[in-house]
Amino acid sequence: MEVHIIILVIHVNDCIITGSSAKLITDYKAKFNACYALTDLGPVSWLLGLKVTHDHKNRTICLSQTAYINTMLDRFALTDAKPLRSPMVPGIVHSKDDSPSSPQEAACMEKAPYQEAIGSLMYTSIAT
Repeated sequence: MEVHIIILVIHVNDCIITGSSAKLITDYKAKFNACYALTDLGPVSWLLGLKVTHDHKNRTICLSQTAYINTMLDRFALTDAKPLRSPMVPGIVHSKDDSPSSPQEAACMEKAPYQEAIGSLMYTSIAT
């Protein structure tokens, strides 16, 4: 008896189905489509902002977040940022003196989306 595997990945309204048998995948798609309205977009090329590239010859899959990273750089006005080995000066000690010293500086800092930038960086580092 031949044993096959099928893998179904679902996130909200995005779905990927893969497996060891093309017939099994086709059968399961038909079963799902009988219950839910599905749109088959063919082989996956984008999923949740990740570009998916297949190399069938070498049997590899590559995930890329270049588009997301470029969008993030634009959003946070960092397109002209220069790469560094470390994003901070090693050993630096910050104090209250580094805080805004005027209402104008405080207002300017309130407009800076630090939490969103950190969240975006964390998603980028964890997703791929």
